Parts: sequence; structure tokens; C-alpha cells
Amino acid sequence: TSFFEGNSYNQRLTAIAPFIQAVNIQVDSPAPGQVTVPRTAEEGFTGGTTSYSGSSYFNVYPQNIQPAYVQEWNLTAEYALTHTAALQVGYLGEQGQHVEDYGNVNAPLNNADPTSAPYYNNQYIGVAGVDTLNPMTPVGVGPGTLMITESRAMMNYNALQAVLRQHATHGLEFTVNYTYGRAMTNSLGNYFLNVNGFSGEFQDYYNSAADYGPAGYDVRHDFSATGVYALPVGRGQEFLSGSNRGLDEVVGGWKLSTAILGYSGFPETITGPNNNSESISGVYRVNQYRKLRLVNRSNANWFGTDPSASPCTTAGADNGVCAFGVPAPNAFGSESNGAVRGPGYFNTDLSAFKDFHLFESHTVGFRFDAFNAFNIVSYGNPDTGIQDPLFGNVSLQGPRSTERRLQFSAHYDF
Repeated sequence: TSFFEGNSYNQRLTAIAPFIQAVNIQVDSPAPGQVTVPRTAEEGFTGGTTSYSGSSYFNVYPQNIQPAYVQEWNLTAEYALTHTAALQVGYLGEQGQHVEDYGNVNAPLNNADPTSAPYYNNQYIGVAGVDTLNPMTPVGVGPGTLMITESRAMMNYNALQAVLRQHATHGLEFTVNYTYGRAMTNSLGNYFLNVNGFSGEFQDYYNSAADYGPAGYDVRHDFSATGVYALPVGRGQEFLSGSNRGLDEVVGGWKLSTAILGYSGFPETITGPNNNSESISGVYRVNQYRKLRLVNRSNANWFGTDPSASPCTTAGADNGVCAFGVPAPNAFGSESNGAVRGPGYFNTDLSAFKDFHLFESHTVGFRFDAFNAFNIVSYGNPDTGIQDPLFGNVSLQGPRSTERRLQFSAHYDF
């Protein structure tokens, strides 16, 4: 497949030169005996103009931007275990090129030397330029960031998928699904994703490979199952087959069902202070000096209590123990995206239901549902800010799951 991606406000003409101005006018509210004078179109081009992005940066598009190109392939085999049960196992692969990304094309070639920026001396967009959109801005305080939307990013996905399916036999039917997958990319894209430390912008505009790692939506293990079991109890069934109608109405005809969902945690990226000011997104990865050892993991210390979990907060200093540390000034962090993982998720719903036949086609149905039946708490992602007081705490976002809820319902069919 090949398509051109939509990407939020980057494609709006009002955000791209020369249409980079907006007008913000406070109009008086109507009052008794007073008619508000309408604003004319001509007035929209005079006074009160500001840049669309608050004069923090300009947006541009290259003439040779390419549409995304995605290829997908799969191979699946299915085997009949019995006359009513089958196992399906398959491999799914996908890769994409020319995925959209964005970055500061005016980033310094040498991060320690701002004058090495390609447009440093440009009178309009250079670091030492003039803010032509806001004439009152002093000379030399013009926007130095030129955000360019390109198609340099890539992605790939590989997964083993298995499905075990049991068709109804002796009152039992179920489907079990399992996926072992891996999604990798060097760009999140322009839209928000509820994981920490990911951005659609390359940390270093000139080194896109440094951002390659597990995608923010990567789930390594994914499990789900659904099933229904008609209890073999009551008239004509395996148990209490000779029961009278009264007993059969009480104990016969019941069905139990369940829905189970579980998946492993999402990747997270450890972030640090802004030791370089040339990226747009505000996401700054740290240095990773060695592998993190997980010991005594808890909600308050998701990364454990091993000395390697205590970050080095002195810029550029490695104490020989810490796994993560603040980069040196004007240096990009060496950590890859998705270096750690957040908590997983697990939920089980249970149901019991039965239809009571009154006469002819009149039926009363009863149903009982237990959502999150075992009241298992699945927590949100941990704080990954290396200098935050609650670094590694998963309680900030609260639980991802809802508390156990019980529901009774009835319906009358005729």
C-alpha cells in the first residue's frame, strides 16, 4: 500500500510560509442598546498579528516529500486437532518506508556551536535573525527553529500468531488467541501516544538511526480468550436428566461464559533535562551506561532497588553503577527508545445466564455479569523523568483497570 499521511496541523496552510500569521482580536460582548460593530476582512490584515506557532518556529515542506510505502506478508497453517478443534499458527511481517517525521532543519551541525546551524545568519529564521512577524521583538531574538516535515522514518513489525478454536461440543466452545510480536520504528509520528519519552521528531536531526527502537505501541505478549459452557445439568442432560420441570427450571439450562484479556507492558524511554535546545518536541533521552538490573520491583520503585536503578544526575558523570545518567551539556543521550517497560494488563470477565420458558414463545432471561471478576489492579506507566522526585513510581497515572463491577439484568421476550 502507498498513501500520503495526514499529520495534524503541519499540513495547514496557516502553518506554512507564507501563510504564517493569525489574528487574535477580543470583541466586546453585546450590551443592551448597543450593537457590536462587525470586523471587516480588511481589518484582518492589519494589527494584532502573531505567528501561527507563537513565533517559536516556522514550518516548511520539502518539494520531494514521498508518500508512505508499506509492504505486508504472512504465512499461516491450520491443523485439525479433532473433528471440532483446530490450531492455527501464522507469521505476519510488515515494513514501511517513507514514513513521515519532522525535525529542526536548522539544528546546529555541531551541537555545542549554535553558529553551525545551516540558517544561523538568515535574517528571517536564523538564531540571530529578526522576528518579522512581531516587529516589537528585539533584533537577534528571531525564531531559530525551522520545522521540516519529511518522509525519512521507517517501521517494521514481526509476529507469531496462534489461535486455538474449539467448536461447540458437549456444551463447550472457546477461542484462545496469542501473539508474540515486535514493532520497531525510529519515529512515533505526529499524534499523541500515552507512553513516556517518545516523539515523532528525531532527537538528533542528523542521526535518525539513534532513535530506532521498540515502537511506543509495541506489545511483546498479547493474550485473549473467550468461551461459553452450557452446563450439562437438567432434563435430558448428563446430570439430573430425570428432573421434573420445577427442578429443571431452577438448575437446568444455565450457561457460563468468560472473556480474558492480558498483555505485557508498553515500552518507556527514560528522559532527562534539556541539555541541548535544538529539538522541537521537548523529549530528551539520557545516557544508558549499562543494563538495568530489576530487583525488588514495586509500585513505588518500578525499576527496583538495585543500585543500577538509581540514576546518575550529574551531567556526563558515570559512577560505575547507574544504568541511566544525565548527558553532558550540548550532548545527545545514548539511550535508545523503549529501554524499559511499564506494567502489563490483565482482566477477566465472567457471566452466568439462563432463559426461563413460561408458555408458548414467552421467555424471561436472567443474566449476571462480573467485570474484572478477580478485582486485579493493572497500573499505569511509571514516571520516567530521571530528575523527578517520584522517578519510577507507577501510582501517578492511577490504575489502568477499573474496579470489580457486578451487574444483574433480566429481559422478557414474547
